Amino acid sequence: MPRAKNEPDDDPIQTTGEAPEAGPEPEQDQPAAPTTVDDEDLYEPFPGSDFFHGGRSHAIVAAVGRRLEQEGHAPEGVRLGQDWTNAHRRAFAAHQHTLRPKEAGDVSGIPDEVAWRALRVPRVSPR
Repeated sequence: MPRAKNEPDDDPIQTTGEAPEAGPEPEQDQPAAPTTVDDEDLYEPFPGSDFFHGGRSHAIVAAVGRRLEQEGHAPEGVRLGQDWTNAHRRAFAAHQHTLRPKEAGDVSGIPDEVAWRALRVPRVSPR
């Protein structure tokens, strides 16, 4: 049966305008967070600029060379192998130049961390 307009309301929440105090929420089983593959698992971590020098021969250098070839930065007809050469350096400089037009930053051809991450070299070293 509906109440009359001037009849007092017995509900303290509605008369005071305050919300009831919230008690602890019942614990619910949370779904397991989806497993994601970390970039660290997929891509080679930056080995540091000092890693890249003439005479360096390493699987990482070969992986960098393949990525530079895939991106179209290697000189035509030149295969970039596992020995760091001037061809690698020129190809990496071309990659850096795409990231830093107008040479606004390092375009030396020696890998830096920002350009390295952008190239996304597949991991070849053990985890």
